[in-house]
This record gives sequence, structure tokens and C-alpha cells, in this order.
Amino acid sequence: MKRRSWATAIMAVSLVLLAFGLRVYRLGAQSVWFDEGWSWYLARLPLDQMARITADDRSPFLYYTLLHGWIMLTGQTEFAMRYLSVCADVMTTALVIALASALGISGSRRSGRLSWLAGALYTVCPLAVWYAQETRMYALMATLCVASSYWLWRWLMQPRQTRRLVISAALLAMACYTHYYAIFLIPAQGLAVANVMLFRHGISGRGEQSASVKFPSDHQERLLRLRYYPRWVVAMLGVGVVLLPWLIYARGGFAYDDGFVFPLNTISGRLWEWVTAFASGGLARAQPDGWVFIFGGAALFGVFSFALAHRWREGGFLLLLGSGALLAATIAVRVVYPYRSVYHFRYLIYVAPIASVLVAGVPDSHRWGIRGISSQALRILALVLIGILWLPALAAMYTDPSVARDDVRDAVKHVVEALQPGDLVIMSRDNYAVHYYLHTSYPTFVKDFIALPQGLHGLLETDTELVQELNARQVKRVRLFLWQDDVVDPQRFVESTLWANGYEMGELDLGQIRLPLYQLQTSPVEPLKLQPIRATFGNQLDLVAYWMRKSAYSGDWFYAVLSWQPSEKLNTNYKVFVQVWDSRGNVAFQDDHLPLNSLLPTSTWKPGALQRDAYAMVVPQHLPAGNYRVVAGVYDPATPMLRLSARSEQLPVVSNAVILGTLHVRNR
Repeated sequence: MKRRSWATAIMAVSLVLLAFGLRVYRLGAQSVWFDEGWSWYLARLPLDQMARITADDRSPFLYYTLLHGWIMLTGQTEFAMRYLSVCADVMTTALVIALASALGISGSRRSGRLSWLAGALYTVCPLAVWYAQETRMYALMATLCVASSYWLWRWLMQPRQTRRLVISAALLAMACYTHYYAIFLIPAQGLAVANVMLFRHGISGRGEQSASVKFPSDHQERLLRLRYYPRWVVAMLGVGVVLLPWLIYARGGFAYDDGFVFPLNTISGRLWEWVTAFASGGLARAQPDGWVFIFGGAALFGVFSFALAHRWREGGFLLLLGSGALLAATIAVRVVYPYRSVYHFRYLIYVAPIASVLVAGVPDSHRWGIRGISSQALRILALVLIGILWLPALAAMYTDPSVARDDVRDAVKHVVEALQPGDLVIMSRDNYAVHYYLHTSYPTFVKDFIALPQGLHGLLETDTELVQELNARQVKRVRLFLWQDDVVDPQRFVESTLWANGYEMGELDLGQIRLPLYQLQTSPVEPLKLQPIRATFGNQLDLVAYWMRKSAYSGDWFYAVLSWQPSEKLNTNYKVFVQVWDSRGNVAFQDDHLPLNSLLPTSTWKPGALQRDAYAMVVPQHLPAGNYRVVAGVYDPATPMLRLSARSEQLPVVSNAVILGTLHVRNR
């Protein structure tokens, strides 16, 4: 027995070291991205100011407080800041092994020796490795949640050991102060505790499995249920008491209004999003054919291995912990915030280690019987299938540039090296990843960067501030640093104003980062002047103004801006087309899209509110020189061949499309 125990311990230690190696490998290779920059910014603030700002954020202050002390000791390099998450997730790997061992030992003293297999599965989990290499709180939240569940199970096996329940509750409270979504582990633990205490395999006062299976009708089971379950309820009330002061202080901060509409949060959609992320590691890469069957088979094999081993209590504990948290979160989001972007699969990352133990199973005490051999065979099949999914995804994290984080580091370097006197860089909102590289590598260029809009939240609703900045600084060239600009500037005030006052010299794209460069030609810069008109589409949507370029070179950009005003509530998400016709009425080139973007479709527009919709199209390279008509129209995407009826007293109307004007195309 001692030899086997030593072998198990050696395997566990080896796995922890392997987990550390995978998570620390190329830790500082990738750039700090947007969210990591926000962590860096908060961690450098005085603690009182940090608390005030995080009260309006979507995660509390505990992680940022730890990071504050961490960077004071280790520095602010990418490697140093991410190392805190590495340490947390390596600890999670050890906790996964400990939890699997505790689940195995609870059935028999002969079990638990192969608990390291669950740790092996979590070690190569791409989702865990990815967020272990990020300066965010997700790895720490997973550590605290798994530790809480581990001590909860230890208490369930020995319910007289109240201190174990206190430790579990304290860890859960810390997890909630790390991220709000840890709260959803509370109802999940409630279901798991009820499963252990009320259904199969009664517990004795000493915490060992009873000699025979006992059901809730058993007198001893009833007494234990009444005696011990309220203790868990009291412990969770204690968690609530600990959280209450912060929740009162930070009320309303979590679900701040982004200013844009998010697609409906459906329960099935959010659950599927988490399952897909867990199976793929959350990477933006194509899944292998049949991945659903591979992942589903692995999950079923893992669950069936518990059933064959008659581990109803252990399997039910894990299944209810994982599925309970997922269901509680998705139901709450659907009911309370159906159209807010308050959900992301990484918020429930703590389900991943629990799911890893469930898929890996726990060793069977009857391993040499038919039942035991079948149970172990299913475990092996589950591990093989998960390996087919996870190992290629894990390798892609280190080798495939397409799944890397946005390269803010190189983008900032490119912009700084290309800056000339009189240049201005405009970021789409405050990008603290940009600030990170400016302050650590290019501090003298900080003054050349501004954000529109300022801060992290809200939409840009006018070009007034842009025009004032350009004229006050007497800017000659404008470099845009755009990331999620469709979210913060859906009406494209910045770019459309630059269209009217200059021309684009070129653009560099690095993943989702766009770096267009504009040369200004007018001084002073003026706001975009739209020509007022009146054209009505479908008796409910008015085109009240427009602007367009009157001439363009073949192979160059053509721009148009339309200003819409709905006269009543629109029930359909219409599409708008802007087409350029030749003299025969044939379409030379065009652009069809949902006005603004999919986050602000026409069904969300308020009656009477003006909405500015911008169009950018490339004139075909070999388009003959001449005059072309520019037309615009509206249609329902469900019936693309049927346009909304159009009428206008100021503009000609042809085939339910209004003619905006004439574009003169020139050849170079």
C-alpha cells in the first residue's frame, strides 16, 4: 500500500509540474490585450480609488488588490503580471487531483489511487491553459470555487467537522469577491448537498459510508438530514452577509448600460456557448468534423463510469455542481438581463475543473470485477476522446497565429514608429492595453494619443469633440487605433468626418485591430455637412439627409452617409442598399448592410431619433471613367426582392430607390 501511495503521489506531483510547464511556456510571448490592460490600470491605482472604480465594473476588487501587491514585488512585464494566474491555475490542478481522490476514497479505502487521471485531463484543458496565461481574475476564481467544493465534500463525508463547512463558505465568499458569477455556485452546491444527504447512500455521524444503502425514509437518514442540512443553509447566509456591504456599495455597477443592444440571451444559446468553449478551449478556430459526437461521447462515458461503479453520490455531486451553476447563471441572465452583454463563457470557468473530474471519473473499488473493468474502460474511452479534441487545440495555442490575442504590442510599435510632427492618434474608447505599452515603452508619445469616447463605456454620439480636438491641435494627419469601433462608434462619426475633410492614405490590420491613416486637407476641420432631403420608405422610415463624395478614382474609396429618422416604432430589422448604376441602370458596385450594425438594428431605433449610417465602398479597379448614379433603398432581408415603397418630392425615385446624385469616376 505504501508503494502504491508513493506512486500516486509521484504521479500527482509530476502532473502539477507539467501543468506549471504548460502554463508558463511562452507566458510573455503574446501581447497584452484590452481586458488585461484594464487589469493593469486598476492594479496600479490606490486601493480606495480601485474600490470606487470596480464598484462600477463587472468584477469586484479582490483580484485587482492581489495584483496590486503582486506587481509591486515582481514588476509590470507581461510575464510577471500573468504569473499570478499561472500560480492560481496550477493550484487548481492540484485541487482537481485532491477532489478526485476524495471522491474515490469516500467509497472505499482501496479507491482514489488513480485520481491523478482527472488531474491529467485538467492539465491539458485548453480553456484552463488559456486563462491561466491572462492577467485576469478567471483562474483565481476557478481555484477558489474548486477549493470551496472540495471542502464542502470533505464536510459532507464528516458533517460533524463544522470547520470544513466554514472553510468552504469562506472560500466561496472570496470567489464572489473575485467575480460576481461565483454566486451561481451557491444554488449548485445546494443541489449537490441535497443529493448527498437526501437520496442515495446515507451518511453516518462519523462520515463513513453506511453498511447498507439507506433511503430518505430511514429514521437515521431523516435525523441526519434535519440536523446537518440547516448548517449549510446558515453557512450560505453567512456568505450573503459577507457580500451584502459590497453589493449595496456597488449596486447597479454590474449591469451598466453599454448603449447598444445585445442579441437575446437564450438559455440554450448560452449553455451551448459554454459547451463549445469547453470542448474547443474557447479558441476562435474551426472544430474537427463530428466534434459534438466526440465531446458528447466523452461526457456520457464519464457519467456512465460513475453509474457502473454505483457511485451515484459522487457522480451526482459533480453533475449537480457543474450543471447547477450553468443553469443558474443562464436562467438568471435570461430573466434579468435578456438584452445585455453580461454573459461570457469565461465567467463560468470554474465549471471546467468540475467537468474534468466528472469526465475522468473516479476509480472503482471493484476494479477486477466485470463492473469494475467496464467502468475503467469507459474512463479510458472518455479520456481518449477528450484528448482528440484538446491536444490539437492546446498545440494551436502555441503555434497558430490565428488564435493569438490581438497584437496590441506590435500595433502600438507600428503607430509610434510612423508618427510625424502634427500627427494625432485616436483610439476607439480608452484602450488600456495601448496605455500599458505607451507607459512602459513609449512614455514620450502619450500626449499624441486620445480616446473617443473617453472611458470604457458609452457610445460616441456626435463629432463635436473630434472637430474641436483636430482644430485645437492643428492636426495634419490622423491615425486611428480602432478596436470594437462598431460598438463604441456605430454611426462612424470619426471616420465619416475624416472622409469629408481629407482622404485615407492606407490601412494596416492586425487581427481585430484596424489602423487607418488619414491626411487632412481642410483647415479648420468642419463637421460633416449633410444635405437635408425628405424621402419616405414604407410610410415609417424617413431619409432626412445625406452626404456623398461627388468624385472618386477607380480603385479608390467611395463614401456615402445617410441620416435616418423613423416616424414610428419599427418591427423589422431592415437592410439598406447603396448602389452605383451605370448609364444603362446596371449595378457597377454596391453595399448592402443592416444600418449602423447588428447591435443597433432598426427595430431598436426610437421614433424621431436621428441615426447616421455610413457606407464605404471600393470603386472597381477597371471601372470605365464617366458619370454614375448613386441610389439608395430599403428592404426586408426576409424578402430581398421586394423593396419598401419609396416616395420623395425632392429626389427622383426609380424602382423604389431614390437617386441621391451623380458620382464622377476618374481613371488614374
